[in-house]
Amino acid sequence: MLKSHLKVNLQEAIVRWFSTGLGVTGGSALIHEFCSREVSNLVHLTVDTSFSSGEGTIKAYASVNLSLGGRPLAAQFQEIPVDLRMIEAERVGCM
Repeated sequence: MLKSHLKVNLQEAIVRWFSTGLGVTGGSALIHEFCSREVSNLVHLTVDTSFSSGEGTIKAYASVNLSLGGRPLAAQFQEIPVDLRMIEAERVGCM
């Protein structure tokens, strides 16, 4: 099914994992590290389902490795831009 989808939608990518909440938590790093063993260029999406800002906020993060003198120290999440697009049928109730 994925192969068929990618034939038609070359620009789309499958997101490996997501979580609900306002941002990255301590557990996010553990899950991200585990998933990165199988998938490169991993993206972590967070979805604010509480609508605390009046809307459902979606943010994306990529993990960046921090090193000192070529020696890896840690990984840090950096927020990356999200371009959310919907077709008319998906917009029902979103206004």
